[in-house]
Amino acid sequence: LQLHAERDGDDYILNGTKAWITNGGVADIYTVFATTDRSKRHAGICAFVVSRDTPGLTPGKKEDKMGQRASDTCVIHFDNVRVPAFNLIGGENEGWKVATTHLELEHGTGGRIGRNWLVDHLFEYCRENQRNGQPLTKDPDVRDKLIDIYVEAEIARLFNLRNYWMRHSKAEITYEGPQASYW
Repeated sequence: LQLHAERDGDDYILNGTKAWITNGGVADIYTVFATTDRSKRHAGICAFVVSRDTPGLTPGKKEDKMGQRASDTCVIHFDNVRVPAFNLIGGENEGWKVATTHLELEHGTGGRIGRNWLVDHLFEYCRENQRNGQPLTKDPDVRDKLIDIYVEAEIARLFNLRNYWMRHSKAEITYEGPQASYW
């Protein structure tokens, strides 16, 4: 984390750069993570809401990327950017919690958990299509593969159901979100 935040009365002064910021050249408002004390590692991170028109904030040129070229990505420079303490998300040095809460929501704890429709369509396809005059589901190799696919999909769904339950019962979530994504 190369962006540094220093408390100055009722404000924070941000200095440094943020690299590879998606929509950085077109966004009006940024969520920015900065460190107050690098020696504290994740315990020294703050999260801020910063307006694009804040003096000292300058988006760089759009990156010429390979692959995903549809999104605007750039470096954002912070040169003595003064941000009111009111714009702090969570609290001082609570940025890690803010970031991990976002990741938890991204990794299956915030929304509806349903059946995997692709698996359902695959089973339907194998029942309706034939090889050698019989449905694909009669082939032992196909059937074994379908069972493996179904078990893997159900395990992923159960991870997400567990995370959804933990989130809504206000249980502490630490490794569970990434665990579900990894699976």
